[in-house]
Amino acid sequence: MAMVNDEGPQSPGRVLIERLPAARLDEARPLLLDLHLVEQAHFDHPQQSRVELDRWLPRTRPTFRGENHLFVGRAGGRVVGLCWCVLYDPGTGLEGEIAELYVLPEHRGRGLAGRLVAEATRLFGERGVTFASVWTRPGNPPALSLYARHGFTPTEQVVLAWYPPEATG
Repeated sequence: MAMVNDEGPQSPGRVLIERLPAARLDEARPLLLDLHLVEQAHFDHPQQSRVELDRWLPRTRPTFRGENHLFVGRAGGRVVGLCWCVLYDPGTGLEGEIAELYVLPEHRGRGLAGRLVAEATRLFGERGVTFASVWTRPGNPPALSLYARHGFTPTEQVVLAWYPPEATG
């Protein structure tokens, strides 16, 4: 198990960073519960007590599972629209994401995107997804409206991206 010292070796407040082995993952649970308690105040949803959160929050597991699901719309045998959904469990419960949604321009405005998103949310419900997300640009009113009609709501979070240094030049 690698340890990293984030302060100097002689520092009196020395904090070592370690990777918890699978058998000890529950040692981090109290902090996960603290995080949920603090963060829920920033979102417009019912607030839960620590006991309720403890009951709701699944145990962290050492593995990560994921699945891809592609829904497509066809016209004349040709794929004219797609909705790519990803289901994954980072160790704290099943999450979902609409990773991509695209309809060919000549097939837009006929409800196909809505039908594809409805299939995605149906899948999320059937599989017991506890959180699902979709990313789009703020300047894309048709997408924002579509996702809102299917129960997606904006969050107060800011998304930051990290790219490997060689990718940014």
